[in-house]
Amino acid sequence: MSTNQETLLSLNDQNSSDWEIAEATLNSSRAFQPFDIKNVITDIEIYEHISNPYITGSFVMTDTERVVERFDIQGAETFTLRLQTAQYADKPVEKTFFIDTIQNLIRGNETSQVTRLHFTEDIGYKSALYNVNKSYFGEPEKIVATIASDYFKKEVVSSAEKNVANAMKVIIPNLDPLEAMEWVKNRSTTAEGYPFYLFSNFATDRLFFVDLGAMLSQPAINEKFPYMYSQSNASVDNANRLQKIYEYGYSSQERTFDIMKAGFVGAQHSWYDITTATYIRKQFSVHKDLYDKAENLNPRQNRPVISYDHIIDEKPISEYNSRQLFNTYASKNFVEGKSYGEEPDEGQHTRKVVSLAMKELLAKNPIEIVIDGREFLTGGESKSIGNIIKVIFKATDHGHSGQKIDRRLSGDYLIVAARHTFTKEKCRSKLLISKIANYNSDIYTQGPDQA
Repeated sequence: MSTNQETLLSLNDQNSSDWEIAEATLNSSRAFQPFDIKNVITDIEIYEHISNPYITGSFVMTDTERVVERFDIQGAETFTLRLQTAQYADKPVEKTFFIDTIQNLIRGNETSQVTRLHFTEDIGYKSALYNVNKSYFGEPEKIVATIASDYFKKEVVSSAEKNVANAMKVIIPNLDPLEAMEWVKNRSTTAEGYPFYLFSNFATDRLFFVDLGAMLSQPAINEKFPYMYSQSNASVDNANRLQKIYEYGYSSQERTFDIMKAGFVGAQHSWYDITTATYIRKQFSVHKDLYDKAENLNPRQNRPVISYDHIIDEKPISEYNSRQLFNTYASKNFVEGKSYGEEPDEGQHTRKVVSLAMKELLAKNPIEIVIDGREFLTGGESKSIGNIIKVIFKATDHGHSGQKIDRRLSGDYLIVAARHTFTKEKCRSKLLISKIANYNSDIYTQGPDQA
């Protein structure tokens, strides 16, 4: 899913704001020929998220040629977009979308108007045309791959291998294909309980079915050239500009209280089998059931965002039975394979709780950073969502000698979402990034042996 250090190094030698539209055409089954709108587009925005199996976005165009009227845009037209760096050194990024909404239309004067059109990646739009109401049997990743192939002719890149949940038999309950794939994905975990994510990305034509453990254990794609926030460097126009953080956002952090109330710090989870009228109960601890198993994901970053040292009334918070949560399922529905919610023992059911807890932890301390976007304009390479980037914030204490870093703000972050904005002046990417643990050391050194 990632690029290499040599690619990042070569990017430093060029102006990361240089980009251009190689192709932008509207087409429709009602049209005689495609309509070239490349020269009237002023802004483009692309949005991708690890929880979305399709890309969305919008563009703004200055319409002085009656484009909206003559093409009679109704919200079912295709939009083919091909972007490339101005130096043409990298493979272009090309995607096909469907226009789904005219978001805004403003008349500047009597003969011109500014229009914003919203679009959805072709698989997201086409998925709404189909209905899946059939049974499947097999490993979850195989079911997902089968649906993707049958309905979209799409390849699914998977990290599942043999560590995903056991084979199951499911009857898709009247969903469209992407909803069906998401439904199966939500039932998928690794042997350790890591949840799976199903997503598309801007630079490739594939779908990704990847578990959180695989993503968090990746090396940072910019290990030698971390992104660093510094007011003195944020506006400098030089060859190293690619690694600068221009802005960052930090809000609604450290929601331990909310996670505790949801039952993912310390709680009793129970599963009632309506077929056998039996209970399986599990006293869940975020430390014993999750962090003890995840400590080797990243050796230099394993200080939990919910510390083992939180003790209230002489008792660790993860040992409290703060909630009693109940679930039901029916066993022995099929002769071959288990049903959607069925598991044979406590350990298998616990994986479902660990999976949900992992998602809560990943959403606990996200931050947003704004960086140059040229790095993401290489077709065929997945460099944004699902990858790890190294981010450095200097420590606020200037009293120490040496280069100290803020261990909470700095870290090896997973790119959860990306909003790429292309204007005539520049290309910027706003990344939503997160992590489930903090750096061990506040001493900054380059290389994977840091901390």
